[in-house]
Amino acid sequence: MSAALCDSSTSANSPEGVAEKGGRSFILSILNQLIAPSILQPVLPGSAEQVVVVTVQRYLGDRINEKDSRSVPFYFYDLTVSDGVSQIKCHLAPDLNPLVHRNWLKAGSGIHITRCCLVYNEKRLNHCFVQIEALELAAAKSVPTLNVPGLSTESLHSLTASQRGKDLLRTLQGETPLKGGKVHYLPLWNNNDPCGGEWNVLKGPPFPNVPLEGFKLISLQHLAMTWRTKFEFPHLLVRVMHKSRLRYYGRPGTKMDFPYQAYLEVADKSGMMPLVLWNALCPEWYQSLHIGTVLLLHRYSIKHSYQMRTWATPCDPQIKSLRTIEICLNPRDPRAEIQIVPTEQVKAEWTLPDIKYNFISRLELDKLPDGYTCDVIGLVTFVGRCQRVRREDGSENFCLYRWVHAVDGSTEQPFVLEVFATSQPETFQQIHPMTYLVCTQMRVVRELRPGGTVTTVPYLTTSNESQIFISGHHKGQPYTHNPKVQSFIRWIKGQQEKDVMKRSVIGGYYTFPPAPSLFQDYCKNLDAEALLTSTSELKKEIESLHYREHRRILLQGTIAAVGYVYHQDSADRQPMPRARGRRDLASQKDHAFAASSSEPVRLGEGPGRDAGVNGLPVDPVRDHPRHSSPVLHHYALRRRYPLRDLQKVYCSKRQARKTFRSREKLADPPMGVLKRKKPAHRSRSLKRFVDWPDAVPECEPDADTIANSKGLAKAAEEPVTADKDDHRRCNAGTGTDGTSDYTWKSPTWPELREHLSEHLHFGQLLPESVPRKFVYKHRDFLMQQCNLQAAEYRPVTATPKLDLENFASACNHGYYNVTIVGINHQAAIDVVFLPAAMYHESHRMLGLSVDVHDNTLASIMASGYVCDEPAADNNQQRQPSSSPDQIIKTTAELDCLHVICVLDVCHHGGDRTEVILNKIYRATERSQP
Repeated sequence: MSAALCDSSTSANSPEGVAEKGGRSFILSILNQLIAPSILQPVLPGSAEQVVVVTVQRYLGDRINEKDSRSVPFYFYDLTVSDGVSQIKCHLAPDLNPLVHRNWLKAGSGIHITRCCLVYNEKRLNHCFVQIEALELAAAKSVPTLNVPGLSTESLHSLTASQRGKDLLRTLQGETPLKGGKVHYLPLWNNNDPCGGEWNVLKGPPFPNVPLEGFKLISLQHLAMTWRTKFEFPHLLVRVMHKSRLRYYGRPGTKMDFPYQAYLEVADKSGMMPLVLWNALCPEWYQSLHIGTVLLLHRYSIKHSYQMRTWATPCDPQIKSLRTIEICLNPRDPRAEIQIVPTEQVKAEWTLPDIKYNFISRLELDKLPDGYTCDVIGLVTFVGRCQRVRREDGSENFCLYRWVHAVDGSTEQPFVLEVFATSQPETFQQIHPMTYLVCTQMRVVRELRPGGTVTTVPYLTTSNESQIFISGHHKGQPYTHNPKVQSFIRWIKGQQEKDVMKRSVIGGYYTFPPAPSLFQDYCKNLDAEALLTSTSELKKEIESLHYREHRRILLQGTIAAVGYVYHQDSADRQPMPRARGRRDLASQKDHAFAASSSEPVRLGEGPGRDAGVNGLPVDPVRDHPRHSSPVLHHYALRRRYPLRDLQKVYCSKRQARKTFRSREKLADPPMGVLKRKKPAHRSRSLKRFVDWPDAVPECEPDADTIANSKGLAKAAEEPVTADKDDHRRCNAGTGTDGTSDYTWKSPTWPELREHLSEHLHFGQLLPESVPRKFVYKHRDFLMQQCNLQAAEYRPVTATPKLDLENFASACNHGYYNVTIVGINHQAAIDVVFLPAAMYHESHRMLGLSVDVHDNTLASIMASGYVCDEPAADNNQQRQPSSSPDQIIKTTAELDCLHVICVLDVCHHGGDRTEVILNKIYRATERSQP
């Protein structure tokens, strides 16, 4: 029986607080209640015990999104839940889908099922499943560590006493989705990646020898000339030259079991032709067909090629392009025959073309035109978090991407790479600093679309045909013998680990390319009205965000209050308010903001059951004129961040100077964020990380060997929290009343505040927004924080529990809490402003102008950076030329100034939404920044 429904014969694996002693199963009791009565009716458990979500699985629904008049795909979700004794796969009622969209409901979270029912599929025989119609979210601290039970089914035999029990067990024995007749699941957060066991069946190696004697072969050029006159085509012997990412074309009503296609380009000595892998052949073959693989093809079809698609850029001009037709490999009518020819069987007399690349150095990039296609290799120094962007407004289809910096030694400047998911999830999720990254078929971007503004720093973005490779996956790739790759390996051998670690950063808020200096350039070729968002629309825009969705918003208004906040040490955080064991979303949005966070509210019950799913931290200002918390109140729950009544603390200049002096003494440790017990350790080169066989004769060590061979003391690789004297000057914060270490309030702010209809609070810097210094030993944890929420629960290992705030920040300064009032003075929003430091944060300064300005707050907000002064000694911390209180004193020139604010918004799941001020434009002077 599958893991969809299983029961453990003992209670040894039952986590405390989930299943009671003696092995009694709450899930089994619900199943007995569902199948017992003669009339199907919902079950409302009298005591809804906590169960843990083991997996969250997504698939295409059988209806369109009813809220959109277009044919926008709608998706269903199946949950596998466990009580520690039994586990069962249930269907989530569509009204509860927003819980998954915003990552409230996720693998590893605890829930209380308060209403469920047994549903039959009326178009299939003997097919029924359990549907969850209402639930309550459990407090995060009350969710126990879960051991997934074994696959024993002894106590489930009682269900077979009735026909309904037999039907339910028959449904759960399958691995397919519960509803809609689909046969496979999709990735949880995008549609382009392989997902499920169907994709994991790889073809060899070793591959069996392919008998070629007696086969009549045809060349691609001859095929292009004669395909109209043939009914059955001879065998093709070709080499894979390029490979695209997967394309999922499923829509409601699609009859295909696996609506996928993948483009490849194959070549022989006569030319190169596109090949399309269709439908069920994609899960069977896609992950086995690599660049350079030699194929023997038969029973294929030929048709005119689709010319509107993107094409790979050939790197060998001698290969003739035959792109008017394409080879189609279908799973039926007829079923294509595909054979992989082993490498040792490939003969030179076949004269198949070699794989060639167009590697460039970072120094050469500055001279290349927009749209130029190239390949790059570099040492990763910065990896951004995974983010998503919608393919079209109102759609649930997203593109997944992240920003990466990599250096190659040709110049101090790194490659800036916009890496979209390339249907290589195992590689995309494992990119981290200190790894060697190869990206093929990258496109140069110099013009910002749709405006067409030219960027000061070009960057590279993946194309549909891009492939990415990281350390551990280079062996055997055709590019390993490329001269520029070999030159990079020689350079990397001479680098010292400590030098690379100093500049290695992971995660945090990052935006690229920078917004243009002039607003007229920002809206070049566009109407400003098409870009601007009203304050009344702002709330709706943020409410509609899905998990890790990034959106840019332009807002007109005035700056009414500014406060500077120092980074706070994790030890200063106040404990989270205790709830009474259960937490869930408010049923009515208006009540959500007035209710106590400890009051449980039910999901999916009552006429307004989904009204509060997308609620925002709104402050009804007239009722709460002195609300002092900038913390999110999403759904009236403070699930991740405590409600801090941050007191206003007055810090004298003497205290500030003392703090800066203490920070000055904190020089960066030799390994960036690692404390050495013996600083006399010798620096080590990076050549151990090279995994090219011809570059390093010995085998590549595994990750643990690498981590333990750095020559550091054992304690040196533990994550360290930034020193209290380094980040915390005063225990203060900001709120709507402007309390902060250093604050400024417009003289009109008290009056404006009294007349606001609503006030949104996003003025606190989230831990996810802070870039962190990279610690190689804890790379798995740091990558997990930057990747998306996993669809499957993974038990916590025996390693010490880590927290993101245990890792030192890459920022050496605090942030600004900025209150923006809409131009009509009806609504206000608190946002974070986190400027870069000119000489300290190199990864965030890329693309920004390097002009020295006067360090007034207006100049900092217009440029995006603070002009700090370079230290005389490179080993010393760089000091700001203007202290925060001096900068705050210059805020008066912003009073009543009409500005256009560029906001970057990203939802981090649950009640955590990041709203960061990117920069401002003066609306009254269109030609001035």
